[in-house]
Amino acid sequence: MKMDREDIYEMVIREMTETAVRERNEQSPEEQELQEKIKDLPEDVKKAITDYMEAALLAADHDCLYLYEQGAKDCVALLKKLGVL
Repeated sequence: MKMDREDIYEMVIREMTETAVRERNEQSPEEQELQEKIKDLPEDVKKAITDYMEAALLAADHDCLYLYEQGAKDCVALLKKLGVL
């Protein structure tokens, strides 16, 4: 399957966003606190919480991707207006 430029751009932006979020979460005291709080819960409750958090993060990821792309477009538009580009 041949990818067009839009697919490639979207893939690169998604990878960059996911990497940044993953790195932030690994160092996040909030994430560590959540893991500490749920570690002693029954497995079914822990799975329900984890599934919910993954769904919420996926929704947030879509918002972040949109905002990242829009920010890049706004930056280019501003640079053009300033005559830099």
